[in-house]
Amino acid sequence: PVAIATGRDGQVLTSAGAGAPPLFEALPASGSWTLIGTQEASSDSSLTQTGLNSTYDLYSVVVSDMVPATDSKHLWIRLGDSGGIDSGTDYAYHSPNSTSASASYGANPSAGDSTILAVLAIGNAAGEGVSGVYYLGKPADGSTRTLVYGSGAGINASGVTVCGDLYASHLSVITHDRVQVLFSSGNIASGRLSVYGLSHT
Repeated sequence: PVAIATGRDGQVLTSAGAGAPPLFEALPASGSWTLIGTQEASSDSSLTQTGLNSTYDLYSVVVSDMVPATDSKHLWIRLGDSGGIDSGTDYAYHSPNSTSASASYGANPSAGDSTILAVLAIGNAAGEGVSGVYYLGKPADGSTRTLVYGSGAGINASGVTVCGDLYASHLSVITHDRVQVLFSSGNIASGRLSVYGLSHT
């Protein structure tokens, strides 16, 4: 038996190989999701998360259990920089959509809109609402236009499951540091917005 020196707070005991006593060491860096921030709705007109910067090359925007205050509202996404949220006609998107009640597909394209349309006509009756995961595909100070892509699903005002993919971009290069979600009108009765930074290593 060999006495092992006490490690520091946060270290773990690791093997040093055959014939050597183990050591207390810091956990190695690995690919992970780091929470940038989270916002919970309670009759808010929108939810905005700031703190996006050049630390991460990819950000995940997670919408969970979100319910509009008024029935049959679309889920929208906007981006912003240090000057605030951009609500000009600066977004291009293609949003394919379908429902569990139909074998057909629809699409909502725009070459210049004031918001990004994510999911259509979300209901607000008991059990209705929307969730989704969307990605911002560049660091805040990247050289390309910000790409937004992902998918969401919800229950519409008729109680039918709806789903939508999303492919979008900002029409100019901005140093985005915030993202906003809102409904096409009215408030967000409840739900949560969380934003994560994704590391490469």
